Amino acid sequence: MKFLLNQKEISFSSREELAKAIPPEMLGKVLNYGQGEGQVEIESTVWGFYVNSSGIYYMAFEEGVIEWAQLDKVANAIVSILNQRFGVTIKLLVEGPFTNDFTT
Repeated sequence: MKFLLNQKEISFSSREELAKAIPPEMLGKVLNYGQGEGQVEIESTVWGFYVNSSGIYYMAFEEGVIEWAQLDKVANAIVSILNQRFGVTIKLLVEGPFTNDFTT
């Protein structure tokens, strides 16, 4: 599941910057980082942060099993901390995995 962060002002230039996506009230760590993208573990789930072809970051829920209410809590906590740390207001959008895969 992709969550579009819809802000060009967000940029992860290092592992340390990517660690800013981990809400301080939750257990987490950076797993991988390279070329502005990477993965973090938060509360026993794995979230990827990537840049799409429009230059917009999105986060992807990649691994783990979590109740919907907890997924909502973690996603909103990530958005809240990114808003605070980057001084932006993220309009979180959800994109299905096959949104742009169909041809007409």
